[in-house]
Amino acid sequence: MNQTPERKRRKRSKKAVAGITAGSLAIVLGAVAAIDAYDVFPELPGILTTDPAVEVQAVPAPHAQGKDMPAPASALDDSAPVPTKVPDTVDRVLSDAKVKGFGIEIRDGLSDDILYAENENKPRTPASVTKVLTASAALLSIGGEKRLSTTTEFDPSTSTVTLTGGGDSLLGAGESQPGAVNGHAGLTTLAQQTAESLKSRNVAEVALDLDTSRYTGEDFSPGWERADIAKGVITPIQPLMIDTGYVGSKDKEWRGRSEHPAKDAFAVFAKELKAAGVTVTDKPAPAAETGDDAKSHGDSEITELAGVESATISEIVEYALVHSDNVVAEVLGNEVAIAQGESGSLESGPEAVLAALSDSVDLGKTHLEDTSGLSYDNRISPHDLTTILQASVVADDSLSSLISYMPVGGLTGTLAERFTKDRTAAGTVHAKTGTLSTVTSLAGGVLDADGRYLVFTLQIDDVDKDKILEARKTVDDIVAALANCGCR
Repeated sequence: MNQTPERKRRKRSKKAVAGITAGSLAIVLGAVAAIDAYDVFPELPGILTTDPAVEVQAVPAPHAQGKDMPAPASALDDSAPVPTKVPDTVDRVLSDAKVKGFGIEIRDGLSDDILYAENENKPRTPASVTKVLTASAALLSIGGEKRLSTTTEFDPSTSTVTLTGGGDSLLGAGESQPGAVNGHAGLTTLAQQTAESLKSRNVAEVALDLDTSRYTGEDFSPGWERADIAKGVITPIQPLMIDTGYVGSKDKEWRGRSEHPAKDAFAVFAKELKAAGVTVTDKPAPAAETGDDAKSHGDSEITELAGVESATISEIVEYALVHSDNVVAEVLGNEVAIAQGESGSLESGPEAVLAALSDSVDLGKTHLEDTSGLSYDNRISPHDLTTILQASVVADDSLSSLISYMPVGGLTGTLAERFTKDRTAAGTVHAKTGTLSTVTSLAGGVLDADGRYLVFTLQIDDVDKDKILEARKTVDDIVAALANCGCR
């Protein structure tokens, strides 16, 4: 499965390999998911931009979550025909395109044969399709079933409770919601459990401390714009935050993010601990004030009082991909670094993501400055992205679900408003969007009209801003053509 670029080029052809057949992919989908941050364009209404601009739009929608879709390899066989006429199909779209210079690679999901390739080895600014790499690395190195814990500890020598951030950027301010991803773990629940544990020790008064040492170094990349915090694009990456650092009511059409998300979460926890009946003081109390009962239990060492756990890494990955959430992607990058034995930092994250993937795929000349795709200095080629996508189709580990976690054409996330006019493409395209002011890209998978599963990457950068919508239209037209392709 893992092949060198030379071998891949020998296989490359704009003609399919005859005699390869495929089955069908059953796709079970639910309603449209809510969108927090949206890859869109400057011409659309209500857009806030930066310089260099990253356009995002908050789209209010009722929360609904699509049902699980089987990983492609679990539902595919080799009984359907390979679309040998993909080159003719794609070339027809490109001939009518008003924007030229795309990087494209399309492969058969099962056989890994390259069905179409154009400028596929040229690294480009990928925008948010960078999250495909981050998500893959998280699934492989951390594991899909892993959860992130936010905990409290008690030091009886000073009667101090320490709130320790464990990397859960989707904490809720209220009670834990087991059925949710955003808000799965809640600070009210943590405070109540902490209060109960303190009361069992006959401790009624404590000082509070905050531990954010899980992440080290600078919490804001030098390649990002501070103005993007107020625009809701990003926040300082800290191991403790509520709702990815968003501030203000969820009912608002647009929300910014916090300059100090960990501090905000700490304040909420302090308030909830007081509401649970614990007196919070400004200074640590003398050891004697911890009570005789604590001494009788031999409670002289720091002990954990309580903890709440996030949704699984798989669920968090899906959230990051569907909502194209930059904060969650950067946190995942830090967590990948920790899983790789490195420090959890914005500096270590990009290198750790590439290292985590190096045993599974050849990433060629890929270069990452961040793990969300905000940086214009990221470079990924269509070939390298498609390599990861195809690896996920045939994988038998956590990576196998990667494509199923992506937005669904015409239904969810950043694809909810795309492919809506094409009945075949809607519901059959699973792909990650990427948008910056001069960049549009799309990478994912699609089931063609004959039941053959194809993986694809389409990229273009350095586009004039007034032509970016035309570039996106060409991307969508190509993918829709693949969905409708009975191109045997």
